[in-house]
This record gives sequence, structure tokens and C-alpha cells, in this order.
Amino acid sequence: MPKNENIDAFWDIEDMLPKRTKKQVPHPVSADISATEISLTPSADTEQTASFRIPPRQERKENTAVPTIREYENPNGMIRHVCIRPWPTVFGFYEKFRKDALTYFNRTHEPCEYVYFFSYLPQYEQMTVSQMAYYVYWRSEIRKGIYIKSDLNYILLYAYEIINLPEKISPKQGAIILSRLWSAYRDDFRYLDKYIGEWLCDYCLLYDVSPDWDVLEHFIHDIAGKLSFPEFYLKDNCLPFGLISVISAYDYKKSKYYDQCQAAYDKHIPAAMERAAEQIIMKCPEAFGIIPLKLSRDSFSGAIACHAMKFKIEILRYTLRRTGEIKTLFANMIKLCENQIRAVYGIKSRFSPNGIDERLKDVILSYFDEQYPDRNIKKTKKEAAEEEAYMALYEPKQNGPADISRALAIEEEAWETAALLATEEEEEPVTETLTPPMPKPEKSPPPEENPFSFTFSEDSASGDFDFINDTLSEEQRKALAAALNGTFSTYCRSIGKMEETVRGEINEIAMEYIGDMLIESDFTIIEDYMEDIKHEIES
Repeated sequence: MPKNENIDAFWDIEDMLPKRTKKQVPHPVSADISATEISLTPSADTEQTASFRIPPRQERKENTAVPTIREYENPNGMIRHVCIRPWPTVFGFYEKFRKDALTYFNRTHEPCEYVYFFSYLPQYEQMTVSQMAYYVYWRSEIRKGIYIKSDLNYILLYAYEIINLPEKISPKQGAIILSRLWSAYRDDFRYLDKYIGEWLCDYCLLYDVSPDWDVLEHFIHDIAGKLSFPEFYLKDNCLPFGLISVISAYDYKKSKYYDQCQAAYDKHIPAAMERAAEQIIMKCPEAFGIIPLKLSRDSFSGAIACHAMKFKIEILRYTLRRTGEIKTLFANMIKLCENQIRAVYGIKSRFSPNGIDERLKDVILSYFDEQYPDRNIKKTKKEAAEEEAYMALYEPKQNGPADISRALAIEEEAWETAALLATEEEEEPVTETLTPPMPKPEKSPPPEENPFSFTFSEDSASGDFDFINDTLSEEQRKALAAALNGTFSTYCRSIGKMEETVRGEINEIAMEYIGDMLIESDFTIIEDYMEDIKHEIES
């Protein structure tokens, strides 16, 4: 209790608590800081151990050579060489799946009702009794070639079985089963394009087997651009347009004339491109900048695969996606194809594609000659009709039979008039100076011609009137705008130039870029180009 004389100390809690004795904690470090003298003179004890020396450290030699499990050449197609190497680390967390797969491999079940099954990584231990019963029944039907209702996870589980059990399912048969499984269910499960498309590639490369090409050919054109290694599916030097369109720098579906000519675009541009690629590019890919490059793949990435099925796959193959030149070449070839269809539909606007090998041009033009043999004949007839109408304006009027005597009299008068107008020119003396003839320059030997050589122009004209703002001068653009407004002659007089001179300058540039003139002889804009020119001038 607080003392009476200091009643306010009631609020001092510390006075009310019992006093505690302080613990004496020994200091861990000695307080003595005096210096100690150390003698470097060897003693008797140290003399005995002084003769022992630590052996020098030996450098550890690392074995950098990676063993090879399988290696083979593939002289055909885009793949040249394949080397299979072991997986660099050891793991065992998918060994249970392999044991379960061996346990359930021969099980069958009578027909039963479909049961939905979902799992992010499907395995046997995740399935209920009814799901397992349906899976075993479904699998037995697949083995018979009957493809009944399924879920994506049943399909993936069966694919995992094929990958992990090569001793039960031979690789040759496994590649065929994966191909048919993919084909049967891809319309219902588009994810299979990415999953089985990649795993089937690894499976075939690993065991040097072939997929079922007869089944894949029905949809291989659709998935070539979606896979990380599409060159595997390029069979018999066939380059599908699905891959060409992914590589190309130009998409014809974005053309402003696509809606008008959609059916012809979708049918003939892919067919012409595939023919040109197969006949010319794929027979000599190096000439087009397509060179072999090395690729390293992890087998069965994203799938359940035990350690015995994981490998590093090294491939030497021709690659298309990393070649910048082929990207520009494909774009220009597609534009050349589009020009042919525009000609059929009477569209005067044209592209000016550059850098296309003459052999590629011949193949593309021959294809469209087969499909539209009259496209150039129609153009010739139209031009002939226009020329005939134009020449009719200059034909002499016939007012009766010709008067020969009058014609001779007119001719005689003409000669007399010419004689009066002619003036004699004074002849100036000419001093001849004999100068030795200049030696002819030696002709340099022609460079070696590569039948597949080509050049590219990144600044090639688009053909859709971009040149109006990029190439025409400010004065020429104003003249073009005046022609749209019907004040061409007035504008030309205001700048002190003749109408024909300004018209000729503009038409000459237009012929270079779109292959046609813009201003008619009466100084009006050609009707087909009015909207395009108006759009460019107002933009």
C-alpha cells in the first residue's frame, strides 16, 4: 500500500510490484583486451607436422559429350536430320500412371451409358467407377475403329497410354491411332489441334515412323499455321496455304475488293499459291533464302510422360517463319494473284508487286489462264471498241465519188505554197577535225544468272492510290482536286500551265503505279477512280 504522506503514489503501479533481483548474465567475451605475443619460431611439435603438405587440387574433368540414343537422316521433305538424346534429369512422379496404365490395358467392359469426366490432367485414380467403366468401354470401341461419344479428357487419357506404353502399342500402330483419334474428334474439340498436333510430331520423330497421311490430308491445311513445328506436316513438297498466309506480309482478306470477289479470292488465290510453291520454291528452297536451321524440342511437352519417354529431340530442318525474304515474296505473289482476279471483275486498280521470280510468275499466270482463259480477250475487245470509236472521229466525210482532177490541183497548190515558204539556208564552212575514234568500252562478263534469283523492294507501291499523297507534288494534287470539282482548266490557267501538260504529268505517274491514267482527255476524272481519289485527297 502507498504511504500516507504520499497518497498520490497510489497511481504508481511500480511501487506496488515486488522488487526482483537482477540476474547476473556472464559476458560471453573476455574483458581482457591485453595483447598476446605470438612466436613464429617453429617448436618441436610443429616440426613434426611441417613436412606434411596438402596435395594440390585436381581439376575435375567434366564429360561434356551428350550421349545419343538414336540418329537418322531424312533426305526428303523439310527435315534433313534427327537426333534423339536422353532427358537431362531424372524424375519419377509419373511412374504410378504408367503402372496403372499397364494394369488397365487389357480391361474391357460391356456397353454402358456415357458419363462426363473432367480433369486438368486426367489420370485413372481421379475417375469414379462409372467413369472408369465408360472409359474402358469407349476405348474398346476405338480399338475397333468405332468413334462414339467422348470427352476431351477420355481422348487425352488414351493418348497418354499410347505415349507411355510403347511395349504394348507398337510405335507404327500408335502413330496411326493418334492420327485417326485426332481426325475423328477435332471438329468437336479444337484443342486437339494443339495437343495431338504437337505430340504426334514428337512421337513420329522419336520412333522414325509416319502418321496416317491419308487421314491428315483432309485438314492438314487448316492446322499448319497453328503448330510450333509445321514443317513436319509438309508432305511431298506440299506447302499449304494455311502456312503461307501466316508467313505472308499481306492478307488478301483485308483487301477492299474482297467482299465483292470473295468466292474467287478464297478459291483461286490459295490454289495458285500452292501450285507455285510446290513446283518452284519447294524444289529449290535455298534459292529463296530458306536454309536449314537447328531446332531442339522437348518430347511430349504438356503431356503425362514418364521419365523413360522424355527425350531431347534435335532436328535440322528448313524453316520458313524465320526467313524475312520469303515473307515479302509470298506477299507479292498473293498480290499478283489478286491482280488477275481484279482483271476478271473489271477492276482497274492494280498492285505493282516486285521481286517475283519469272518462273513463279509463269506458274501463277498459267493457273489463271486455265481458270479464266477469256480474261485478257475481253480486255482486248474492250480496248478495240474504244479505239474504233476514237478513230471514227477523225475519218473524212464522204460527200460523193472522189474527184481526181481536183485532188491533183490541190496538191499542186500545196507544193507552190511550200516553195514560197521555204528559205535558203546559208552554208557555213565546216572545218573537219580528225579525231581518233573512241575505243569501245570492254563489255564486262555477265554475272552468273540464278534462275531463281530475285530482288525485293520494301517500298513497292501498294496499288491503291497511296502514290497520290506520297509521290504527287502539292501542285499536282491540287490539279487532281480541281479535276474532281470540274475546275481543272481554270486551275491550270491560274498556275500558268497548259491543261495537257499537267494532265500528262499526272497520268504518267499514275501509269507507273496503277497501270492506268486518272484524267480523261476532257480533263475529267475516270469514273472508276473517283471515290479512291476523293478518299486520298480528303485524308
